[in-house]
Amino acid sequence: MSPRNDIAIYSPFAAYFYEDAQAARAVRRGGGGGAELQATLLARHLARSGLNVAHIVYPLERPAPRSLASLDVIQRLPRVSSRRRSRIGRAVGKLADANRIWRALNAADAQLYVLRTGLSGGTVTGALFCLCHRRRLVFAASNDLDFTFGRDGRPRLTEAVYRFALKRARRVVVQSRRQLQLAAAVVEPDRVNLIPSFAELADASNGAADHREFLWAGRLVEYKLPLRYLELARSMPEAPFRMIAAETGETSGALAAQVTEAAAKLPNLQLEPRQGRERVLELIARSTAVVVTSRHEGMPNLFLEAWARGIPVLSLHFDPDGRIASERIGIYAAGSWPRFVSGAKKLWRDRSLRREIGERGRAYVRRVHSPGAVAARWEETLRETLE
Repeated sequence: MSPRNDIAIYSPFAAYFYEDAQAARAVRRGGGGGAELQATLLARHLARSGLNVAHIVYPLERPAPRSLASLDVIQRLPRVSSRRRSRIGRAVGKLADANRIWRALNAADAQLYVLRTGLSGGTVTGALFCLCHRRRLVFAASNDLDFTFGRDGRPRLTEAVYRFALKRARRVVVQSRRQLQLAAAVVEPDRVNLIPSFAELADASNGAADHREFLWAGRLVEYKLPLRYLELARSMPEAPFRMIAAETGETSGALAAQVTEAAAKLPNLQLEPRQGRERVLELIARSTAVVVTSRHEGMPNLFLEAWARGIPVLSLHFDPDGRIASERIGIYAAGSWPRFVSGAKKLWRDRSLRREIGERGRAYVRRVHSPGAVAARWEETLRETLE
């Protein structure tokens, strides 16, 4: 018997995007991240193209009405927590969660599975499921770290199994030329496709014309260097700063305490926990600039949402494919702290500079990341993989 669906997408944290809006706010989900938004946009565009699509997500508190008959939302069982357990307990918890993932993949019953989960149990379990059931596998990257091996804190066995999962994929889809190079060191280059991220133009913001505040929004993890943002706020007492620091299972207690303690000493900085997507977009639209201190990213949704609204990006360490510099859609400090601080001061003081950068950012999004163009490339890649 042929599979019921053409394509299944495993991106469990995308549950937020299928919730009734009021219910999502009520349960304080806080909103999915950039990878989950990209997976949801992909699922909807593929379903509109005539493919039968299943999207596997975590349980929904109150599902929104179904909008596309060809899009089936599969709710997997909640994640099995393995924190605060013994080593044996953690191993049992991981096996139990792998069983839940397997059951959800089986319920999706698709010919091809797209995994956007990085180095996780979802990717490994998905690869084994596709191998056992002879289904096609596509891995979609969301961060440069998806192809960075030998990092501290990663068990070597886990990385070895993850490499196996990547090599099992019929296609590996990346977001940037940098990821293209990294992926080609793991799998055959002819199996790697570069497809830009989705981004939709929003109304041009007047936030670039008026002094409002700088904004940092992201997961509270070490590699995003959140303490550097606090240092920037300390060096510019004349400007207001806002920080949305979302704690996750990767957040260390020590880092959370450091950020909270340092933020309390800065009268010009407001620290907030994870916020809903609508709230974050509202803050982006009224910001002077979106600030990124991270060493590693993919193509951050935060960048795309800022450029779509005509808001500059200020980045300390990261410039995806050199786009910030080449397109002149923000200020890239190339790791230089003096240049980073100087760039922030320029953006704060120069209204015309913010406006010029904002206009170029919107033009870039329109040209490279329009949903129609990106969806067409995804559809072509997946249909070829289905053949």
